[in-house]
Amino acid sequence: MKTMRTKWVLAALILIPAPGFLILGCRGEEGGPDHAGSTSLPSAEEARAPDVLAVTRLATDFMDALSSRDTERLDEMLAPQARLFSIREGQSGPIYGVRTREEFLEGLAGDGSAFRERIWEPVVEVSGRIAMVWAPYDFHLDGELSHCGIDVLALMKMEEGWKVTSITYNVVREGCEPSPLREPGG
Repeated sequence: MKTMRTKWVLAALILIPAPGFLILGCRGEEGGPDHAGSTSLPSAEEARAPDVLAVTRLATDFMDALSSRDTERLDEMLAPQARLFSIREGQSGPIYGVRTREEFLEGLAGDGSAFRERIWEPVVEVSGRIAMVWAPYDFHLDGELSHCGIDVLALMKMEEGWKVTSITYNVVREGCEPSPLREPGG
């Protein structure tokens, strides 16, 4: 089974869809136009395009719900056994963190600080019922940049749709490149 690897800039994906996704060419047996009006079947990449769009949208919606502490929306997006994994550099070496879905949601409900996490230029991989989103992120706490890193979301297409099964991220406190997004609240 072939895996589709596509780097998507979210604005282009949502606002300027690729022409191939909208109009499928008509071709006859010789590869030229078919005047009988039959439409060729979509390529494997075109057939997966709705899943790529759904996965990309879920990842950005997840970040919006996270930033607004909307635990009800996050609860709907997470698979029942989802886990969150983190790594950051400490003075004695790497510090690893693991949280269950419940610990994550409870932590958001209890913490009162104002934050915003944003992703951009996600790389999306889709193969059947599994998907992955790899995206740089920045994290702003009380309006100030706190850290940056990479978010990796693993997803699975279940009966009720795509769900986040795990999130793995690193925390980088120094040397964050400026985001191509405008400043939060700006």
